[in-house]
Amino acid sequence: MAAEGMDKEWISQAGPACHGGVMNPQAAPRESAHDRTNRMLIRSLGALRGSQFLLWLAVLPLRALPDRHTGIIVGGYTVAALFAVVMFTVGLRRRTLSPRWIAADVALAVAYAVVVSRSYPPAEAASITNWVIPPLCGVTVTAAIYGGRHRAVAVGVVVAAWLAGAWPALGTPNGQELVSNATMMTVFAGVAGFAGRLLLQGARATDSATDRAVKAEHQAARAEERTEQALEFHDSVQLTLDMIATGRHSAQKNQWLAQREADFLRVLTTSRKDGAPAELATSLARMIRDHPAQELLGRGVEPRIGVLPSGLPPEVVEALTKGAREALNNVVKYAQTDEVCVTAATTADGGVRVAVIDQGIGFDTEAQPPGLGTTHSIKRIAALGGEAVIVSAPGEGTTVEMTWNS
Repeated sequence: MAAEGMDKEWISQAGPACHGGVMNPQAAPRESAHDRTNRMLIRSLGALRGSQFLLWLAVLPLRALPDRHTGIIVGGYTVAALFAVVMFTVGLRRRTLSPRWIAADVALAVAYAVVVSRSYPPAEAASITNWVIPPLCGVTVTAAIYGGRHRAVAVGVVVAAWLAGAWPALGTPNGQELVSNATMMTVFAGVAGFAGRLLLQGARATDSATDRAVKAEHQAARAEERTEQALEFHDSVQLTLDMIATGRHSAQKNQWLAQREADFLRVLTTSRKDGAPAELATSLARMIRDHPAQELLGRGVEPRIGVLPSGLPPEVVEALTKGAREALNNVVKYAQTDEVCVTAATTADGGVRVAVIDQGIGFDTEAQPPGLGTTHSIKRIAALGGEAVIVSAPGEGTTVEMTWNS
């Protein structure tokens, strides 16, 4: 490989210079419909709870707080609001509300439903002045969706705590609000629980259907791959085996033919991703197999082709393949070496990098500009928004590197 400090010729029309090794980036896992639905529900419930707490701040200026129990009322409000912020923040990160969080939410609601409601005068305990009424409704709705098999019990406990806490209001002019609020909490919880269950069931059904579709697609891709490999074997490898079987060639020639086809098959079977054919890998493998360098160089062409992205534009595949072919032509003509390596790999940002590396005599890229073949073949990728780099120095070999990013 060309040593550091060699002369470099940069051939580029777009994109930054390439340095360092290549990577095969890991695809981000697909977010399930169930996770998206959970996140939507938790955001909605969090917004609902927040508006329920803010409602009391709007009502507060209308009536003064009881002087005797102001600390309990305001303190309970603060604790309940902060707990709701923490619970929904954790729920968004985890994309669900666990039974423990629901149990804690219900337990806290029971506490302030009784303690705070009893801190108000009986005539105000069941009125909108009591800040616990809207949040209690939010607690029952949340428990109905995420309470699991205990959702009904959780809703019942919260409603019972409300009745117990505001019971003294029953004999006042606002007494009817005691029952209406309890009814509201129960009805809202029932509707929310039914709707939430439908949404989550639909999301799970969508995920199941998506998984089946992906599995079927992978199976079809694998079947297509097997068919393509069979055709490749028939069109090339089988012919080579037939040639060997005739006994017309020397043992050395037969060994060379077998090694050439082994390298070809190795590229075809290792350069595929998720069962999809890598068009560039196939194109490079065919070019390397059929290039005169295989016979003209003592040790032939060593292919090092990793997993490559599929679906590259045909003109990019053609440009990279022709550029690599021209680089091999130059190795045969000028490098005075008996071996050359062709590498191809995926870049960190999902593009592709192809390099032709030899340990030949090298040349001064400034004193000896590239010829016509290099200009028209290796530089072709630059016209497509890619980049080509020629690194060489006398006695240090030559590296031709072509990069294209989508």
